[in-house]
Amino acid sequence: MKNHNILKNLCNVVFVAGSGNFWLKENHIGDDNSFLYRFYRFVLFSIYGFMTILEILAAVIGDFPDDEQSDAVTFAVSHTIVMIKIFSVIYRKELVKTLNRNMVRVCEIYETKTLMEEQYRIMKINVIAYFVTVYGSAAFFIIAGARKMREGSHFITIVTYWPGHDDDTGIATVFRIFTTVVLCVMMVTMVSIDSFAMVYLIMYKYKFITLRHYFEELRKEFDEASKSSLELASDKLTQGLVDGIEMHKKLLRLSRDIDRSFGTVMALQVCLSSGSAVSLLLHLALSKELTFVVTMKILFFGVALFFLLALFVCNAGEITYQASLLADSIFYCGWYACPSQSAPRRNIRQLVLLAVAQAQRPIVMKAFNMLELTYGTFISVVRGTYSVFTLIYAQNT
Repeated sequence: MKNHNILKNLCNVVFVAGSGNFWLKENHIGDDNSFLYRFYRFVLFSIYGFMTILEILAAVIGDFPDDEQSDAVTFAVSHTIVMIKIFSVIYRKELVKTLNRNMVRVCEIYETKTLMEEQYRIMKINVIAYFVTVYGSAAFFIIAGARKMREGSHFITIVTYWPGHDDDTGIATVFRIFTTVVLCVMMVTMVSIDSFAMVYLIMYKYKFITLRHYFEELRKEFDEASKSSLELASDKLTQGLVDGIEMHKKLLRLSRDIDRSFGTVMALQVCLSSGSAVSLLLHLALSKELTFVVTMKILFFGVALFFLLALFVCNAGEITYQASLLADSIFYCGWYACPSQSAPRRNIRQLVLLAVAQAQRPIVMKAFNMLELTYGTFISVVRGTYSVFTLIYAQNT
């Protein structure tokens, strides 16, 4: 599937989820300035915001049992960060639209069907795995709430300031069920935004793979053309190098736009994964009586947090790796077999020197323009999280 179709389908999902129209063509997917859509988005995010405020109040001044208080803190922190992530992307809607256009156009004519199929398969695996992990975690929260109801208590998934723990009235039960539905709907919006960032990282990685294949094809074409005319083959190779350098420059500019568009999403995910994981591990370690369902609820939630972080960081790290391979492909394009060129022509050796020097500068995706997203970052976050957990655990035992 072409990048144009992938981004269009993704923008359609984001539009339905209430975040607006991010497609590069106005009103092609839908009109997010229409009264009905603005009303729909206002109601949707008002409900999200109201529920998050109630969660924060429950975490700060609520009077609940230890397990529910822990859930209140977890959801209050998580959903606050989720809301910030969503609004950070909505705020940069015009930039994302421009990014969509540029991402589609760069290297588009050199993208092969095989490579696009591989890219689409990787995207599907990443998004589906994340979706299953997130809703698997939600399922265990719902099962845990239903189990409480079977044991004589009330059904509860989201802990909010109202209703209180002792409130078992009909309206309280309806509200608890309503917040559970809101949670499931909110996760659709969250997954759509997170998937947006994830798909961009994967797509950007394959742009570098496409460019690398382009330079490798230049060498094959040069070898074939040089059999009939070395001079014409050299001219064609020189022009191909110029085009490749231009594409590389455009790709480098895209990294800044990706950071500006989705850097907040990825940076906050680092904070969310690390902070929430410490809280969940402490709850798991310090609680003496945990049922299987509650244990799985905590574990699944922690796995979902770190799984998304891994998807962000590892895909970003793969960009750095693929970009690092570009210098070799440029160097071995066949320039050394070209004859010396007269002054009016471009000096292919200088072009190669310029291109290789540009490709050797490491491309490292960053969040907030300071937090490097690499494989090492993921390991550091995991180690740091475990270190904080062991320190706090030692002080409480």
